[in-house]
Amino acid sequence: MAMKRCFLSLILLFLLAVPVQAEACYSEREVGAENALRLHSEMMVVAVTCRQTSQGRDLVKAHTQFTKKHIDTIKEAEAVMIAFYKDSHGGDGLAQLDALRTKLANEFGQMSADETPPTFCHHRRDKIMVLYDSPSLRLFETGMTLYAGAPSYAPVCNEDNVAKIAQKSKGLRARKPS
Repeated sequence: MAMKRCFLSLILLFLLAVPVQAEACYSEREVGAENALRLHSEMMVVAVTCRQTSQGRDLVKAHTQFTKKHIDTIKEAEAVMIAFYKDSHGGDGLAQLDALRTKLANEFGQMSADETPPTFCHHRRDKIMVLYDSPSLRLFETGMTLYAGAPSYAPVCNEDNVAKIAQKSKGLRARKPS
């Protein structure tokens, strides 16, 4: 019995001595970046799955042109996420960005499978054209609005953590969304 107590005490002492690393959390800027990439991924899956709007417009062409039109913002969102992954996971962050992009596309691919492609397309195919035709679309803000209830792939930081992250940032996350 004494041996068990000694062993349990050693385990407890060891656990207390090992620093617990807090889970990385998203700032508001990182949530915006993830949601901008979520929107871009949804549009890609809809374009590839549905091919045409209900009026016969080419969704793949629209998605390609949308991407070209918003490439700077998409690259900015990717850079925000790369910086987050680099800070929180080490390395260059690119592998984690690729994994995020895959997860986001898989979210919508799974929705298509769950709903069946005709139902999925019925509900989403014209959304691309509304976004594409919008002259003043702001990708970060639109993503935040469209996916306000969607869970992010990291918890959102509390205000204290956001302030600490802002101090550490390299200026990228401090810029206003475009």
